[in-house]
Amino acid sequence: MPEESTTGRAEGYATGRATKQSIVESAATAFSQTGFYGTSLRGIAREAGVDHSTLLHHFGTKTALLLAVIEWHDAQQMPSELPQDLSAEFIADGFAATAARNAETPGLVQLLSVLTAEAGAEGHPARETLQRRHDVVTALIAWTIRTQRESLGLTHDPLTPEDRAAVIVATWDGLQMYDALHPGRLDVPALVGRSLRDAFGLD
Repeated sequence: MPEESTTGRAEGYATGRATKQSIVESAATAFSQTGFYGTSLRGIAREAGVDHSTLLHHFGTKTALLLAVIEWHDAQQMPSELPQDLSAEFIADGFAATAARNAETPGLVQLLSVLTAEAGAEGHPARETLQRRHDVVTALIAWTIRTQRESLGLTHDPLTPEDRAAVIVATWDGLQMYDALHPGRLDVPALVGRSLRDAFGLD
């Protein structure tokens, strides 16, 4: 009996994960096509093949679902394998590639830009999640800048590694917002890659 119970729980967990994944993927498509306010939870549930109550059980609110979509989107950008030695070249090229993939889902990126701006308000439900999102990227870039400065003896930048990293991330966000208003006017992936390579002291 205990063995059957354990097996049943495992199958239940797997089914629950599959259901959540289906909801998130359906939500990503809907949000990118019709925006946050133009998308209904009932419509997402219908596309995912689940009841509205099931969607609410897993996510509770539309904002919580959007944050899950953002986490899923970020996870798609991660390489399947990381080298043992994270080189500055690998990190610069990796973020440039992420910017290129973002350009393939403009609706979702535009939605994220709007949410980021709205989350600037104290008490916004997405504020802490998006702050952590920035912190992770900024920390990696700052670490790489510091490592490169120490190994190459770079002294030309008056900003600290943390401040330079924050400027790069803020500029990246701004470039994506500009691209939403002026599609194709700027090569965002190339500019992101160039800013990182300059900060890392790469050719």
